[in-house]
Order: sequence, then C-alpha cells, then structure tokens
Amino acid sequence: MAHQFSQSEIAEYKSHFGTFDHDGDGNIDFKELTAVLKNLSLYENDSQVTKLLSEVDKNKNGTIEFGEFLDVVLNIKLGKANTGAGFAKVYTKQKDLIQVQGHTGTHSFAEEEMAAFAEHLTVYLEGDADVAHLLPIDPKGLDLCKKVRDGLLLSKFINVAVKDTIDVRALNTRKGGKELSLFQINENQTLSISSAKSIGVKVTNIGASELIEGEKSPHLVLGLVWQLVKVHLLNSINLKNHPELVRLLEEGETLADLLKLPPEQLLLRWLNYHLKNAKHPKKVTNWSSDVKDSEAYTILLNQISPAVCGKEALNKSDPVERATIVLNNSKKLEVKAPIKPRDIASGNPRLNLIFAAAVFNQCPGLDPLTQEEIASAGLMDDDVGDSREERAFRMWINSLGIEDLYITNLFEDVTDGLVLLKVLDHVAPGIVSWKQVEKNPSNKFKKVSNNNYVVVLVNN
Repeated sequence: MAHQFSQSEIAEYKSHFGTFDHDGDGNIDFKELTAVLKNLSLYENDSQVTKLLSEVDKNKNGTIEFGEFLDVVLNIKLGKANTGAGFAKVYTKQKDLIQVQGHTGTHSFAEEEMAAFAEHLTVYLEGDADVAHLLPIDPKGLDLCKKVRDGLLLSKFINVAVKDTIDVRALNTRKGGKELSLFQINENQTLSISSAKSIGVKVTNIGASELIEGEKSPHLVLGLVWQLVKVHLLNSINLKNHPELVRLLEEGETLADLLKLPPEQLLLRWLNYHLKNAKHPKKVTNWSSDVKDSEAYTILLNQISPAVCGKEALNKSDPVERATIVLNNSKKLEVKAPIKPRDIASGNPRLNLIFAAAVFNQCPGLDPLTQEEIASAGLMDDDVGDSREERAFRMWINSLGIEDLYITNLFEDVTDGLVLLKVLDHVAPGIVSWKQVEKNPSNKFKKVSNNNYVVVLVNN
C-alpha cells in the first residue's frame, strides 16, 4: 500500500494514455504503449515493453486498459527501487476517474475532460434550434453521453468543426417536438459516423448502437468527441489561414518542411516563438509537464496583449493560483476555453492543447506579413487544396494513424508514390513488396518507378 498514485498523478497518466489511445476505444497496443512510455521517459527498450505487456494483459488480446497501464507504470517505478517487485503487489488507485460498467467490462474516463467537452459543445451549438432540446449539456456526470443518442448533437458539431460537412437536409430533426423513431436515430448516427470519418476522425469500434447507448460506453463517446473538438480547434491552424506562421521557420528549413508539420506542432512552435520574442529561456516541448506551471502561458498572454495581461501570476507559487490568473487574463481577451485551473495545473495534455488552440484562434498575436516576406517565403494564393474531395481524402489518410505519415496537400504530398504505397500496405497488409520500392525517391525517375508500382498494385 506504500506505493500509490496521487490524484494528480493519475490525472496526468490518464491524459497521456488518452493522447496515445488514437481510436478512443479505451485500450492501447504495443506500439501505442511504447509511444506513451517514451513520452513519460519510462521507455528502455522493446523487450521491456513486450515483457510488461505480457505481464498485465490478462485476457491476452495484445492490448491493455488504463488500469493495467497504471500497473505498467507502477511496476517500472517499483522495479527501479526494487528489482524483485512483482505485479501481484501492485496497488492502483483511480479516485479521480469515473468508472462505468459497460457491455465489455468496466471503463474509466476522466471527469474533467467530460466536463470540458460538454461545455465546449454547449457554447458552440448555442442558438441552434435543432438541438435546443439538448442544451445546455450538464458538465457533471454522463449527460453528454446520453445526449448524443439521437445523432443530432454530433452531426451539428461536425458542421461546426468543418463547415458544410453534412447537408442538414439529410438529418432527421424533431418536428413539432415529436421524438425521433429508432429508425430515424439510426440514420442520423450512421450519417454522423461516416461524416466524422470523412474529416479525419477515427471511428474504430464505434457504431450507431454504441452512441445510442452512450452512457454505457463513455470512453468511446469521450474519444470521439475529443477528436471532433480537436479538429474544430486545430482545423484553421495552417499557413493558408495564417500565412504569418511562415515566421516559425527554423534555420535550414524550407517552406515545404513547415507545411508538413501537423497543427499540434505548429501550435508548439507558435508558443515558443512568443517565448523567444519575450527573451524567455524556457522552451515548451509538450502540452503536459512543460505548461502545467502556467509560466509559459503567462508570458504568452503578456506578449499578445501586455496592456491587458500582466505577469503577476509568476509571483504565485501555487500552480492552481497561477492557472486561475492565466484563465482570468484569457477571458479578458475573450478566449473561449471551457477548462478549469486544475486542468492546467494537473498537466492534462488534451485540455492544455484546447486552451492553447483557443488562445491562438482568438488572438494569435502575429503581425500581418509584409509584401517582402510574402515574396521571399514563396507563399501563393492557391485554393486547390480547399475542394471537398481533396480534403476528405487527405483527412482520411491522416486518420489511418500510419507512423511518420501526415499530409497537408493531397496533390503535392503523393507525388513520390511513397504515401500511396504506405496507404495501400495499411489497407491491405503485405500487398507491398518493399524491396521493389524506392525508399528515397530523390529524382523524377525514382518517383515514377514508385507510382508505376502503385498502379500495378491497384490494377491487381
């Protein structure tokens, strides 16, 4: 009993676990466990991960749930202090997690995340007559999970996340307050799931039945809503909407390098750009431990609006007090971020990402580019990437979760054939003979060779 996690530790581990649980099913596999252990600086080698996974994977399905993940973390820490420590002596405590008995066992989820997402949807769907009967969503408990039942809440928010994804005429809405039939609800859910997938959301293990009975699968609802909130807040963080981000180029990089960065990385660079301009020594590398003390946020808001946001938070030693001042300052800038001071102070990576993205979307603090900067950067006013089809295919590819693969422009990023080959190999494992692939297509002939191979595989 001497080795127990504090509530703040559990909240932090739950957030890390959720960050790498890409499909939101409440489980992580070998690859995802490796990634989260590296993120927590607990990784030693693949053999270590294999051994740990086999020890705690009670049903031997190759994946582990959060409770088992805590066993892994604690065993590593115990192992460092006492090599003979075994899993039978491990005690895991999950006081700050809500546990719900579902069809496939007991599932846990972070209460603070459920509350934040409930408030987020309430704010951005306010005034929509079609979901007026569902608002406001109670941030406490499972109200969000219950209110996704008829498919309207998710469908409407999908259109908030990416405008015009769903033709609202295809939705079954309540006419004269009349309840929807189960058939109409299923139609709405099928539409919302397929639409979510089209904008890059992973919907593995999520079907209409899971959403209709959302309170029995809160971890699935939470994972799906998190991805939608993330798309909503990060969708506009790119060079097309904010060409000023070209200033984030680092020495030796080209514009093409910057274009390949996912929004989360651009957001980190943006934050560090402001810290550097403030001559602050700190560099942020993650949305957890590096921002939980609110120091970076205090400097960021002061850089954006020094007349409104002071640095008085730095005089406080308590992280929650600091975070309270930071959130109060952000409200002065009209930033919509439904998070609490303890969410920042606990180092919750999802909620800290939400906060940083909300600040960027409201007031990025970047001056417009001069004509000289535009010319030197080679920026072009090109709308080719805005077509519905290009966006759908691009986001679908990004949603596959292929390692080291993220595309920002479908037409440009597939020219060397490698992206298409990786997608084919993911969809039909083993179809690609990588011995025949030019893995470093440095010239036109090698690119043509790869693309010819793509055509051969597709035609077969």
